Amino acid sequence: MAKDKNFTIEWKAFELRPEGIELPEKPPKYIAQAKSRIAAIGRKYGVLMIFNDQSKHSRLALEGAKFAEDHGLANEYHEAVFAAQFQQQKNINDLNILTDLAQQIGLNQQEFRKALLSRHYEPAVLQDVEEAHRLGISTVPCYIVEGRAVYGAQNYEVLEKLLQGNGTGFPLDMN
Repeated sequence: MAKDKNFTIEWKAFELRPEGIELPEKPPKYIAQAKSRIAAIGRKYGVLMIFNDQSKHSRLALEGAKFAEDHGLANEYHEAVFAAQFQQQKNINDLNILTDLAQQIGLNQQEFRKALLSRHYEPAVLQDVEEAHRLGISTVPCYIVEGRAVYGAQNYEVLEKLLQGNGTGFPLDMN
C-alpha cells in the first residue's frame, strides 16, 4: 500500500518478549495452536508464515531496524527480518544472522555489526517501546494514522479506510 499510495511508513520498535525477561516454556497444546494460528494468517493473506521458536527476543533486530532507517533501507530491512522470522525460521536476535540480512539488502556489514555491538540504537528502541506503552499499545502489528489505530494483521481495504480517515480504528490519546 505504501508503494501504491506513495506514502512513508514510520516503523516503531515493540518487544513482544522484552529483553531480559524469560517466559516459562509453553505446553505442547499452546505451541500447536500458535503454529496453526500463524499458518492461518499466512493463508488468509497469501503469504507463507511458519511458527518460529528460534527467536525468543528481538531487541537486536529492532536496533538493526534503526540502523537501516538511518541508511534509507527501513522497509527492505523489515521485509528481510520478517522473512527470516516467519518463513526461514531464523533467530532474529542473532548478530550473525542480522549482519547477513543487512548485507543482503545493501547495508555495510562492518558498520551494522559495530552499531549493534555498541548498542548505539538501544536508547531509540527503548524510547519507542515506552511510547507504545504510554499509548496503550500491547500488541503488534499496530497501524496508526492521525491518532487512530487498528491492531493485528489487516487486509488492504481496512488499511485503506484507516488511511482515508473513514472512521476505521480506535482513537489513541497521542498527548
